[in-house]
Amino acid sequence: MKKITVLLLSILVSGGLFAQMPNFGIKAAATATTLNTSDLAANYDSDNLLGYSLGAFVRLNSGKMYLQPEVNYNMRSTNIMGAALADDKFETGTLDVPLLLGLKVLNGKVFNIRAFVGPEASFTINKPEDSGSFSLEDINDLTWYVQGGVGVDLLFLTFDLRYEKGLTGFVEDYKSEGSFKNNVWVFSLGLKFM
Repeated sequence: MKKITVLLLSILVSGGLFAQMPNFGIKAAATATTLNTSDLAANYDSDNLLGYSLGAFVRLNSGKMYLQPEVNYNMRSTNIMGAALADDKFETGTLDVPLLLGLKVLNGKVFNIRAFVGPEASFTINKPEDSGSFSLEDINDLTWYVQGGVGVDLLFLTFDLRYEKGLTGFVEDYKSEGSFKNNVWVFSLGLKFM
């Protein structure tokens, strides 16, 4: 009888601890990147092109609130047009590290609806070849973003729709005209392991 009581208490205690344990997961995303060129003197434009992102996350839960650090590899792709630039497909590979603060708007056992916001540091690790648009020296090694979005969790699946707004330019002072800032839509599908 004592063994059964100890076993039941152990299950109850570990169940209570499990509710406080973090969620770990992996995710893949489709991205659409445009360039914000509004602060440039000349007339430039860009088209959305599809890119992709692969990454991992940890979700630290505390009731309805959570903190979610991530590490993602992101292939950003856009088409740049206008002024002295040739119509040019432009791709950069980045290592992105967002830190998101979230709120579970609907917090069920098998279904959640979430909203989140937070900063992102983006490190350029794969620069494009020199082209008519930019040289390798023009591209910054570190760019800052702010992210916001909504998400849905269903059992072990997680879906996110988020928007990344560039706070600093990935190319600064282009020909002394201003900076190019990335704005990115991200749709991701992930798997939670805990």
